[in-house]
Amino acid sequence: MLDVLEKETLEEVIKYNDDLVPALMNIVNELREGRKEDTGELLNSIIVGVNWEIEIFNCLEDTINGRANWVDKKLVIEAVGNLGKALQAKDDELIATCLEDDFIPFVKSMEKAAVLRLEQNKESSNN
Repeated sequence: MLDVLEKETLEEVIKYNDDLVPALMNIVNELREGRKEDTGELLNSIIVGVNWEIEIFNCLEDTINGRANWVDKKLVIEAVGNLGKALQAKDDELIATCLEDDFIPFVKSMEKAAVLRLEQNKESSNN
């Protein structure tokens, strides 16, 4: 069974992704179609949000993955490295590709895992 903090954290991941996923999709489009005045600021905010989810994953990896492998830690580490290189090179297309191919699937996997773990927790508390 999940403890109170784990449950609240997983619930927060689900709520947070309601904003984060559309923001990721939006920034990918902006990076590919041409930066706007606030693109850099938006990108930084999104990266902070993705980092928050990575921190949650690192703290709750066993809880999130359970007996499955919803989120592959090696892939997350590789994705972070790739994004770091793209940001350092200031390559908007590469940044967009990293966000689209690595981080959108990551946050969606986090959400799916959170939903599943909360459902399992509810079922086990009902028994």
